[in-house]
Amino acid sequence: MSPTQTQSLAAPQDEIIDDLSLFEDWTERYGYVIELGQALPALPDEFKTDANKVRGCQSQVWIHPTLNEGVVTLQADSDAPTVRGLMAMLVRLYSGHTPEEIVAKNPDFINRSGLEENLSMVRVNGMRAADKQIKKYAQAFIDGASR
Repeated sequence: MSPTQTQSLAAPQDEIIDDLSLFEDWTERYGYVIELGQALPALPDEFKTDANKVRGCQSQVWIHPTLNEGVVTLQADSDAPTVRGLMAMLVRLYSGHTPEEIVAKNPDFINRSGLEENLSMVRVNGMRAADKQIKKYAQAFIDGASR
Protein backbone atom coordinates (compact mmCIF):
# COMPACT_ATOMS: atom_id res chain seq x y z
CA MET A 1 0.00 0.00 0.00
CA SER A 2 1.36 3.40 -0.92
CA PRO A 3 1.68 6.22 1.65
CA THR A 4 -1.05 8.21 -0.13
CA GLN A 5 -3.54 5.37 0.33
CA THR A 6 -2.82 5.24 4.06
CA GLN A 7 -3.13 9.01 4.33
CA SER A 8 -6.39 9.05 2.41
CA LEU A 9 -8.11 7.02 5.13
CA ALA A 10 -6.23 8.77 7.90
CA ALA A 11 -7.66 12.16 6.92
CA PRO A 12 -11.37 11.42 7.53
CA GLN A 13 -10.50 9.55 10.72
CA ASP A 14 -8.54 12.56 12.02
CA GLU A 15 -11.41 14.84 11.00
CA ILE A 16 -13.87 12.77 13.03
CA ILE A 17 -11.59 12.97 16.07
CA ASP A 18 -11.05 16.71 15.58
CA ASP A 19 -14.80 17.32 15.25
CA LEU A 20 -15.52 15.45 18.47
CA SER A 21 -12.76 17.30 20.31
CA LEU A 22 -14.49 20.62 19.62
CA PHE A 23 -17.04 19.78 22.30
CA GLU A 24 -16.10 20.23 25.93
CA ASP A 25 -18.11 17.44 27.49
CA TRP A 26 -19.66 14.16 26.51
CA THR A 27 -23.20 15.46 26.61
CA GLU A 28 -22.30 17.85 23.77
CA ARG A 29 -20.35 15.15 21.90
CA TYR A 30 -23.26 12.74 22.25
CA GLY A 31 -25.56 15.42 20.83
CA TYR A 32 -23.17 15.86 17.91
CA VAL A 33 -23.26 12.13 17.17
CA ILE A 34 -27.07 12.29 17.12
CA GLU A 35 -26.89 15.29 14.75
CA LEU A 36 -24.65 13.27 12.42
CA GLY A 37 -27.32 10.58 12.39
CA GLN A 38 -30.04 13.11 11.60
CA ALA A 39 -27.99 14.35 8.63
CA LEU A 40 -27.39 10.83 7.30
CA PRO A 41 -29.63 10.24 4.27
CA ALA A 42 -32.23 7.56 4.92
CA LEU A 43 -31.51 4.20 3.34
CA PRO A 44 -34.27 3.32 0.86
CA ASP A 45 -36.47 0.50 2.13
CA GLU A 46 -35.43 -1.71 -0.78
CA PHE A 47 -31.94 -1.91 0.76
CA LYS A 48 -33.16 -2.72 4.27
CA THR A 49 -32.74 -6.41 3.60
CA ASP A 50 -31.50 -9.31 5.64
CA ALA A 51 -28.36 -9.40 3.48
CA ASN A 52 -27.56 -5.79 4.43
CA LYS A 53 -28.40 -6.18 8.13
CA VAL A 54 -25.50 -5.94 10.57
CA ARG A 55 -25.31 -8.85 12.98
CA GLY A 56 -24.09 -8.07 16.48
CA CYS A 57 -25.95 -4.78 16.88
CA GLN A 58 -28.69 -4.44 19.45
CA SER A 59 -30.39 -1.89 17.18
CA GLN A 60 -31.54 -2.51 13.64
CA VAL A 61 -28.64 -1.51 11.35
CA TRP A 62 -28.28 -1.88 7.61
CA ILE A 63 -25.31 -1.10 5.39
CA HIS A 64 -25.59 -1.09 1.60
CA PRO A 65 -22.30 -0.95 -0.34
CA THR A 66 -21.78 -0.19 -4.00
CA LEU A 67 -18.62 -0.31 -6.09
CA ASN A 68 -18.27 2.16 -8.94
CA GLU A 69 -15.05 2.64 -10.89
CA GLY A 70 -13.07 0.90 -8.17
CA VAL A 71 -14.40 3.04 -5.32
CA VAL A 72 -16.80 1.96 -2.58
CA THR A 73 -19.80 4.05 -1.59
CA LEU A 74 -21.71 3.15 1.57
CA GLN A 75 -25.25 3.92 2.60
CA ALA A 76 -26.35 3.07 6.12
CA ASP A 77 -29.33 3.38 8.39
CA SER A 78 -30.48 2.45 11.87
CA ASP A 79 -33.62 2.65 13.94
CA ALA A 80 -31.66 4.25 16.81
CA PRO A 81 -30.57 7.93 16.58
CA THR A 82 -27.18 7.43 18.24
CA VAL A 83 -26.39 4.39 16.14
CA ARG A 84 -27.32 6.32 12.99
CA GLY A 85 -24.69 8.87 14.03
CA LEU A 86 -22.09 6.17 14.57
CA MET A 87 -22.92 4.72 11.15
CA ALA A 88 -22.54 8.21 9.66
CA MET A 89 -18.98 8.21 10.99
CA LEU A 90 -18.22 4.87 9.32
CA VAL A 91 -19.80 6.04 6.06
CA ARG A 92 -17.62 9.16 6.22
CA LEU A 93 -14.53 7.10 6.98
CA TYR A 94 -14.87 4.50 4.24
CA SER A 95 -16.96 5.93 1.37
CA GLY A 96 -14.83 7.07 -1.52
CA HIS A 97 -12.04 4.57 -0.90
CA THR A 98 -10.99 1.44 -2.69
CA PRO A 99 -11.86 -1.98 -1.30
CA GLU A 100 -8.13 -2.60 -0.73
CA GLU A 101 -7.84 0.54 1.39
CA ILE A 102 -10.87 -0.43 3.44
CA VAL A 103 -9.65 -3.97 4.10
CA ALA A 104 -6.18 -2.73 5.08
CA LYS A 105 -7.33 -0.05 7.54
CA ASN A 106 -8.09 -0.71 11.18
CA PRO A 107 -9.71 2.48 12.42
CA ASP A 108 -8.72 3.65 15.86
CA PHE A 109 -10.94 6.71 16.13
CA ILE A 110 -13.22 4.77 18.48
CA ASN A 111 -10.39 4.71 21.02
CA ARG A 112 -8.68 7.98 20.14
CA SER A 113 -11.88 10.04 20.32
CA GLY A 114 -13.00 8.63 23.67
CA LEU A 115 -16.09 6.99 22.14
CA GLU A 116 -15.13 3.60 23.55
CA GLU A 117 -15.10 4.81 27.15
CA ASN A 118 -18.21 6.99 26.88
CA LEU A 119 -20.62 4.79 24.94
CA SER A 120 -22.14 1.59 26.21
CA MET A 121 -20.21 -1.58 25.44
CA VAL A 122 -23.21 -2.77 23.39
CA ARG A 123 -22.90 0.30 21.12
CA VAL A 124 -19.13 -0.03 20.80
CA ASN A 125 -19.47 -3.72 19.94
CA GLY A 126 -22.18 -2.87 17.41
CA MET A 127 -19.94 -0.30 15.78
CA ARG A 128 -17.17 -2.87 15.57
CA ALA A 129 -19.62 -5.36 14.03
CA ALA A 130 -20.57 -2.76 11.42
CA ASP A 131 -16.88 -2.10 10.69
CA LYS A 132 -16.31 -5.83 10.28
CA GLN A 133 -19.24 -6.10 7.87
CA ILE A 134 -17.93 -3.18 5.79
CA LYS A 135 -14.60 -4.99 5.52
CA LYS A 136 -16.42 -8.17 4.40
CA TYR A 137 -18.18 -6.19 1.68
CA ALA A 138 -14.85 -4.70 0.59
CA GLN A 139 -13.23 -8.14 0.52
CA ALA A 140 -16.12 -9.46 -1.57
CA PHE A 141 -15.56 -6.62 -4.05
CA ILE A 142 -11.85 -7.55 -4.20
CA ASP A 143 -12.66 -11.23 -4.70
CA GLY A 144 -15.21 -10.43 -7.39
CA ALA A 145 -12.81 -8.12 -9.19
CA SER A 146 -10.10 -10.78 -9.35
CA ARG A 147 -12.28 -13.38 -11.12
